[in-house]
Amino acid sequence: MVLLTSSTVSVIISTGVICTFTFLLFLSGYVLQQQSVRSIQHAIRPPPPPDPVVGHGMPGPSFHGAEQELLLSNDATDKQQKRDTTHSQSPQPTPGNFAYLQLLSTPDPSNICSAILFFKQLAANGTAVQDRLFMYPREWDLMPTKELTEPVSTALSLLRAASLEYGIWLLPIDMTLATAEGYAPTDTKLLRLGQIQFMQYDSVLYVQTPGLLLDTGKLDAMLYSRPLPLRHDKNRPDSFNNEAWIPMPLRPERDAVLPPVYLITVNSVENGHIEARGHIPNTALPGFGSLVTGPGGVLSQEAEEFSPDEQPGYVYFEQDEDGHVQWAQNPLFGPWRVGQNEVCEGLDLDDAMHDR
Repeated sequence: MVLLTSSTVSVIISTGVICTFTFLLFLSGYVLQQQSVRSIQHAIRPPPPPDPVVGHGMPGPSFHGAEQELLLSNDATDKQQKRDTTHSQSPQPTPGNFAYLQLLSTPDPSNICSAILFFKQLAANGTAVQDRLFMYPREWDLMPTKELTEPVSTALSLLRAASLEYGIWLLPIDMTLATAEGYAPTDTKLLRLGQIQFMQYDSVLYVQTPGLLLDTGKLDAMLYSRPLPLRHDKNRPDSFNNEAWIPMPLRPERDAVLPPVYLITVNSVENGHIEARGHIPNTALPGFGSLVTGPGGVLSQEAEEFSPDEQPGYVYFEQDEDGHVQWAQNPLFGPWRVGQNEVCEGLDLDDAMHDR
């Protein structure tokens, strides 16, 4: 056994203290060095360009050099402050999970082709609304082909093919509960029976077929430019006192036809009950009520006051009592018919039984 003298213990302790402080001094020097390196990197890094103002579907510009200096001028700063003030005062849009809906309770070939055209245009033009729904009576799928007319059979086959190509969710709804009681199938009854399918969405926007999509961004603005009612919430005034959306309950026992634009919201509430709400747009609201209109809200391209910026996003077509689309006073009838023929090639849509 080796006995350590007091001098040896003192040397060991002194050596340990020196090593410890040496290590701490080295560590602090390393940390300071890294901080200095980061500070130098930050100092020599060029400043990032300012965030551009991006419009719907349009990339924002990049600013460099002299343009960047212009942004720092007093005039540009004042304009930016005005834009910020206007933006802060404008209604904030509602984020959420939405879908577009078209539906038919009777298998009219022309209307089916119009719906296909609508969904094709949505798929091609980059809508912000991802889901596209088409609702129809399930009996269409169960009817033997020999009981369908050739135009109807062809239109339904084209619809099924289009559902794969354009990402359309087909929603066949069992209407035997209504037809067994002797009721005729109507659009309102179809929606009443099928709206339970919408619980996964915050809201679903129905637009009438036949019609023509002119501007996808403007149609999207129906859902994204203003607060939506959504489910009723006493703590959220927009849910029951909404400037842009007017309550319109669904009454299938009284009405056979839906409004041309209809916002549907379906939610599960307490005790297993279902809350279904319907709203129509406030057509008197500037900049909003004209986003979807009838043919009367469209100017012909030959008109002197025609401006693409003033055109609506979607135009629904008026029909007579027999369901025929009227071409008179409808400047979009020609382009609409051309689009129909493209998606329903081989189907004679100029027959008087469809439109006139």
